Amino acid sequence: MHDEDGDGLALLAGSDADDDDDEGGYEGDEPPYPVLALLLRTRLETLPTPPRTDGASGHAHAELGPDSIQGALAGLFGGEQGGPGAFGAMGRPGRPSVAPMRLPAKRKKADGPAPVYQVKVGLRGARPPIWRRLLIPADVSLARLHDIVQAAFGWEGGHLHVFDTAYGEFGQADRELGHRAEAPVTLEQVAPQVKDRIRYIYDFGDDWDHEILVEGIYDRDPHTDYPWCTGGRRMAPPDDCGGIWGYQELIEILGDPEHPEHDERLEWLGLDDAGQFDPTAFDADEVNRALAALRHR
Repeated sequence: MHDEDGDGLALLAGSDADDDDDEGGYEGDEPPYPVLALLLRTRLETLPTPPRTDGASGHAHAELGPDSIQGALAGLFGGEQGGPGAFGAMGRPGRPSVAPMRLPAKRKKADGPAPVYQVKVGLRGARPPIWRRLLIPADVSLARLHDIVQAAFGWEGGHLHVFDTAYGEFGQADRELGHRAEAPVTLEQVAPQVKDRIRYIYDFGDDWDHEILVEGIYDRDPHTDYPWCTGGRRMAPPDDCGGIWGYQELIEILGDPEHPEHDERLEWLGLDDAGQFDPTAFDADEVNRALAALRHR
């Protein structure tokens, strides 16, 4: 859960190596293949040797080709369950690549009206947290869910996106990226139970990565228009500001009137002064007005 808040906006816990630092003898975000291979071999030598099966010969780690090294690295350095596949289509490390689960059948009319999901959509990496709590019909399509998240966060929708689920990745159909069409798939198909989570990644450059958590499943209220925002925390970063790190830099620049880019950033945001920019602000009524406009589209 992301309900905790704080006074500052220290975004993206953790640290990354500086891309301009060549002290390690290589350029870029990661060492070249020979270095990775050496690190992997050293690591494997510290592991217990597995029992040999009938017909096995030689040391279990005697030969490691490029494919086996990449696979082992995926296993060693894979991230949390539920993330994009390791060395996957978008190049972000995540869970080891596995075959997606079989997609459940879509709701039929005979099944009765779909319930309402209470979901919490949190922007991953944001510290303090940035999130929205929404009531959404369970049978909403993923294409429509994309529009809802865009409206709730004030994004502009001008970039590619994908939903990463246990049943595969869905967005604009793209065989090369491994994305299946999102329009025929509903939210309840990919998140059928309470506590199920999916990820929504918007803008593969800025990489706005959201976690969508199903917090509850309820009967529809005939007096409520869906989708509906019931709460949230903090304003969403402006679109195209450079991701979490770019947003942190934007806040620092706006907070320093002497910064050489201060006036330029104000002009980019269409603001007269930095006092009009408040990263702590959240207005549920404003979000619901955006959702209401969406319902009429």
